[in-house]
Amino acid sequence: EPEFRYVAGMHGNEVLGRELLLNLMEFLCREFRLGNPRVVQLVTDTRIHLLPSMNPDGYETAYKLGSELAGWAMGRWTYEGIDLNHNFADLNTALWDAEDNDLVPHQFPNHYIPIPEY
Repeated sequence: EPEFRYVAGMHGNEVLGRELLLNLMEFLCREFRLGNPRVVQLVTDTRIHLLPSMNPDGYETAYKLGSELAGWAMGRWTYEGIDLNHNFADLNTALWDAEDNDLVPHQFPNHYIPIPEY
């Protein structure tokens, strides 16, 4: 089954993609209900994942201040102070080290890499 995923924004202060994706959602729902054959086929034959905002906390923070006062950084972080853009586990280094030491795939399977504690 075909599948696609759209993630519109990682930071709360980057709202254009969020608004465009919300409009796409509205369009797909409206056209599906109206029976638009292209949209009906797309929705019924495709797994669709739509995520308008990865950081709704940041969006709320930036929205409350408004675009004139928010600045470039306001809304970038979650309420817990995490910048999602720089908070992904480094799984590449662990895999590359295991490959260099001939541990893949018997001792270090490359289809499952545990997320490191750090």
